[in-house]
Amino acid sequence: MTPPRRGRSLPALLLTATLALTAGCASGSAGTAGTAATPPPPSASLGPMDPPPIGEVPRLSRADDRALPIEAYLLSGEQFRQYDAAQGVLVTRCVRRFGLDYSAPTSTAPGETQTTHRYDPIELADVSVNGYHSPDPNRGKKPAAAPSLSAAVTTVLGAGLGPDGRPAADTAAEYGGKRLPPGGCIADAQRELTARGGTGRDADVAVGVNYEGFERSRQDPRVKAVFQDWSRCMAERGYSYGTPGDALRDQRWAATEKPSAEEIATATADVECKARVNVVGVWFTVEAAYEQELIRLRLPELTAAKAANDAMLEVAASVTAAGA
Repeated sequence: MTPPRRGRSLPALLLTATLALTAGCASGSAGTAGTAATPPPPSASLGPMDPPPIGEVPRLSRADDRALPIEAYLLSGEQFRQYDAAQGVLVTRCVRRFGLDYSAPTSTAPGETQTTHRYDPIELADVSVNGYHSPDPNRGKKPAAAPSLSAAVTTVLGAGLGPDGRPAADTAAEYGGKRLPPGGCIADAQRELTARGGTGRDADVAVGVNYEGFERSRQDPRVKAVFQDWSRCMAERGYSYGTPGDALRDQRWAATEKPSAEEIATATADVECKARVNVVGVWFTVEAAYEQELIRLRLPELTAAKAANDAMLEVAASVTAAGA
C-alpha cells in the first residue's frame, strides 16, 4: 500500500539528467530546479466530509487498468514526455547558439499510472520473488556510463528556474562575451514552454486532490471494514496485522537487502487475502468517490489548471514539430 505516485512525479526528465551530471541539483521525484516539490500528503486531521455514496463495488485484483477521476487533471506520462522532448529541442538550440556542440538527452515516458502501485502489493508473481521489496528493473544489467559535459556546456545550460520561477542567483550571466538568458538555456526553455500557461509539472490543486482522496479513503468506514476482513484472513494464516499498511511497513523487511522466506510468505498471504475480501475493489471505488466530490468542490481551479497545461502542451507540440 503506497501513497499516490507515478514513475516520476515531476516532468523534467531531461532537466534531471542534465543537472545530475552538472551541479547535482536534481533530487529525483522530490523536486527539480525549475519545478516545485510535490506537496506532502495531507495530515490525518482533515476537515469533516460525509462519506460519499459509491454504488456497486466491482471485484478487482488490480487497478492499473482503471483511471481515478483526478487523472483527467494530472499530466500523463506521455504528456510529460512531450514536454521533455520540447524542452530538449529548445535547450539544444540555445546551447548551439553559443557555438557549442550539444544534444539534449532523449527522455522516455514512464509506463506507470496513478493506480499502478497505489494499493501494493497486489501481484502474486511480484511478491513470490520480491516480497515487500521493490523490484529492481536494472538487476543484472551493467549501468550505462553517463555522458560527460564540458565546463562550457554546463555554464551555458545553467540551473533552470527555482520553485519561485526565478533563476538561481549564482547562474552565469554570460559566456564567450555573449549574454546568457537569465538562468541559462534550461531556464530559457522553461519560460518559452510555459509562456501561455502551465508550469511543466502537475498543478498543486490536482496534486492536492490526489493526495487528499487517498488519505480520506484510508479513513473511510467502508475501507476500514474491508481492512478488518483482510486482517481476519491474515490471522487465519498465522499473521497479526491490523491493516495492509502494517504488513508493508513491518520493520523486519527494511532490515534486509533481499527478501527473506518469511517476508515472501507474508506478502503472498497479504496478496491472497486482498483478493479474497476484495480490498482493491472497495478501496478504489471509495477513493474514486472522494475524488469526484473533491473535484466538484474545486472544479474552477482544476479547470483552469487543465487549460493552462493544455496550452503548454500546444506550445510543446509546435516546438517539437519545428525540431532543433
